[in-house]
Amino acid sequence: MAGLFGGSALAQARRALLSWLPFVAAIPLLWLVEQFLASQPDWEYAFQNINHIGIAIILAVSLNLVNGLTGQFSIGHAGFMAVGGYVSAVLLLRGPSEDPYRLFFILCIAAGAGAAALAGWLVGKPSLRLRGDYLAIVTLGFGEIIRVVIENTRLFGGAIGLSPIPRYADFTWIWTAAIATILISKRLRDSTHGRAFLSVREDEVAAEAMGVDTTGYKVRAFVISAAMAGIAGALSGAFEGNLSPQSFTFVRSFEVVAMVVLGGMGSITGSTIAAAVLTLLPEYLRALANLRMVIYSVALVLLMLLRPRGLLGTREVWDLFPWRREKKRAVAAAKAPELSEALIDVRRATIRFGGLTAVCEFSLTVKPRELVALIGPNGAGKTTVFNLLTGVYPPTEGTILVRGRDTRGLAPHDIAHLGLARTFQNIRLFRELTAFDNVRLGCHHLTRESMAASVRKGELAEVEESWITQRSEELLAVMGLFHRRDDLAKNLPYGEQRRLEIARALATDPKALLLDEPAAGTNQKEKAELMQLIRGIRDRFGVAVVLIEHDMKLVMGVSERILVLDHGVTIAQGLPREIQTNPKVIEAYLGEKYARAHAGQIAAGRVQP
Repeated sequence: MAGLFGGSALAQARRALLSWLPFVAAIPLLWLVEQFLASQPDWEYAFQNINHIGIAIILAVSLNLVNGLTGQFSIGHAGFMAVGGYVSAVLLLRGPSEDPYRLFFILCIAAGAGAAALAGWLVGKPSLRLRGDYLAIVTLGFGEIIRVVIENTRLFGGAIGLSPIPRYADFTWIWTAAIATILISKRLRDSTHGRAFLSVREDEVAAEAMGVDTTGYKVRAFVISAAMAGIAGALSGAFEGNLSPQSFTFVRSFEVVAMVVLGGMGSITGSTIAAAVLTLLPEYLRALANLRMVIYSVALVLLMLLRPRGLLGTREVWDLFPWRREKKRAVAAAKAPELSEALIDVRRATIRFGGLTAVCEFSLTVKPRELVALIGPNGAGKTTVFNLLTGVYPPTEGTILVRGRDTRGLAPHDIAHLGLARTFQNIRLFRELTAFDNVRLGCHHLTRESMAASVRKGELAEVEESWITQRSEELLAVMGLFHRRDDLAKNLPYGEQRRLEIARALATDPKALLLDEPAAGTNQKEKAELMQLIRGIRDRFGVAVVLIEHDMKLVMGVSERILVLDHGVTIAQGLPREIQTNPKVIEAYLGEKYARAHAGQIAAGRVQP
């Protein structure tokens, strides 16, 4: 076999080499700087600070993966650094006295990174189901537990620490690791996995609806971040020649958090710049003795006041340059194949919240390419039905089948994988991402590239990214949003935000599309366009559409079948013309008194809801 996707093994090797060229080319340059400058006595103090900056960059960029990209709040990063540093140091102290090629040193770094990653998984797996302050408390507690364990363990040197550790880490080693950390973080961010991290930060409910395993991605980010912190700890011990528990207190964790916040939550280059500034600032203020920390604190406060979103916000340095990505011309999307089985089959589904029955014995069957409307007064339980269908709430009683599979016990992202996509009554776009990235996130669960493939820029990753780009641009063009490709979602007009949410849902390649009040807040012209759009979506993409809407003209104009809910109970279902004159429906909308007073007109079909 010539190779995956028809490429030769030689071509694949060449592509892999080119993808890592910036990293490979940096190593000999770092070595030359080490040989000609770092070894000079006059440069010793400068390079000591430069190496501290390198370690700080590894810590800040790795924490940015959790706190910035994924939107969690971890303040126990020093604990993972300590795990990696001490595991590596113990191995180095008991290893061979000579290691000319640094092979054993590499194994020790890998062991430290692995131990930190394991600690990250053990902490992250249960605690990342928590959010906000709770997660911060758990991670802070972990960092302090690690420090106390080290202080009371003879193997780790107790309160005195470990020394002398072989000093194998120098400028070349530290900055090779720092560059690798930046490169890996950037490639992850630019991949489908990076967009999944960002979707978790922006809106977890919407991310799950798009097929993103939010808990899984939070744990992955935590593990990768912990492994990088472990590498920083291993390099720090091998550079300083000693490790002390006092170096890994919560103060160190707060310093790293400050670097991420001041650089910009989510900005890799911002974290890098902030790490350099906050490492050098105390050193250059050392001559001011006791005023040093006062000035340092005032500088931090001023920076937070003047730049509350950090130095770069969520942007990168290269985003400040005038060039923009080349826009490709969109082409027509292909029709989706039709299915013959029932897409959605709900049988007597009931959900109770305490003593309140929100939906009672609801049944619904949706066939391929069918247009079904679900209507009813406010509070009738319509959105609750959508939440049942998409797994936000499990039914108390009854069964829900999507493409023949019982969804009980499935998470929302699993149900999205079955071909069910939705929009929301209150728009839930990823506001800080562009329209293009919002739609690309919808393609997430259709990809197969691994994180490793994303980092090494393998052929599968390139092929899938190209396909995602083409598909996303097609959908933006279909929705009339191609000219908004690079605009932030939050800056779009309301009507365009509604269309963007539909485009993102279609990107998941659904078999059934659930639209929750898509006409809310739109004018008459936009409603007329939406009516044509809904029909066009069904015809162009071959999907079934289930619509919740209050605008009766829109409902009657697009629906083939209508179900009416009132107080969680189905009071009527049938063709649009039957629903228009149904006395129970008119009573639900206009009231029992009105229905009795105009019974004759209702029977004659002159009164509609």
